Amino acid sequence: MKGVRSDTQPPSRRGRRRIVADRVRTQADDPAAMVIEANRHDELFRAADGSRDPSIVKSAHRVLRIFEYFAEIERPAAMTEIARRLNYPPSSTSALLKSLVELGYLDHDRQARTYRPTVRIGLLGGWLTSERLPGVTLDAITRELHEATRLTTFVVARNQLYSQYIRVLQGTTPVRYYLEPGARRLLTHSTPGRVFLSLMNDEDARRIVQRINAEEAPSSAVRFGDIQHALATIRRQGFAYTRDMGTPGLSAIAMRLTEADQTPPLVITVAGPSSIVSAEGKAIIGKMRELVERQSPGLLPQIDIDAAPIET
Repeated sequence: MKGVRSDTQPPSRRGRRRIVADRVRTQADDPAAMVIEANRHDELFRAADGSRDPSIVKSAHRVLRIFEYFAEIERPAAMTEIARRLNYPPSSTSALLKSLVELGYLDHDRQARTYRPTVRIGLLGGWLTSERLPGVTLDAITRELHEATRLTTFVVARNQLYSQYIRVLQGTTPVRYYLEPGARRLLTHSTPGRVFLSLMNDEDARRIVQRINAEEAPSSAVRFGDIQHALATIRRQGFAYTRDMGTPGLSAIAMRLTEADQTPPLVITVAGPSSIVSAEGKAIIGKMRELVERQSPGLLPQIDIDAAPIET
């Protein structure tokens, strides 16, 4: 596309951290809140803008990231803000936004000099929502869980060997963990990823673990025997519960949201300070089960709701 810069290097990790931190501060309801960026410190994480795959068309990727940014901030935004927050050149950002206005996907307020998505964006995936989650929306489920817990709440889909965060509502507790929408983490090293692995039989899960070890994370290889018991526990109790996986001080609870044969299956997750998740774990699990059962009756195993959650 004319005006799109041809450089191929993604922003540096330092640059991405600065941009994300700025993004969180503009949303924070509490200026004194401590915001910690989750999952950034190792090779097991892939940022939303971090792919070096030459087959990905950069302008297409940038358009989709712009749409995801609007979904995250839920308000109009100026071109300068979008370019700064996504670390895109202003010239190509302006060209992309003008093209999207011409195509009817964005509205442009000339007086305020801001852009916002049109209803055309909302209609694109409507048929998928009704097909996969009849009578409810991912947004409604995520918001209800977020309001009940105040923790970072996100819906995750499996993307090949990764868990990908497809809908994220950032936490509102005094200490909160920022999770980048669209980012990915290896199945073996993420809480929702272990839920996805638990939906497979052991032989299929073992093959996936071997592929991850060989292709993606040879220096952080996981022996299947070391997680086999955890996968059995997830199948039995109906959720994964981890502490300090990827980020020190962070705990997460993940639960399947849809049938395993749906493409892709979905998992809903909450994450936050270990002190909060540990103290409120039973209530959090109870709320998650309520939402999942409301959507998919009989999907989860019957458990003793008073039993302490087992780490996986």
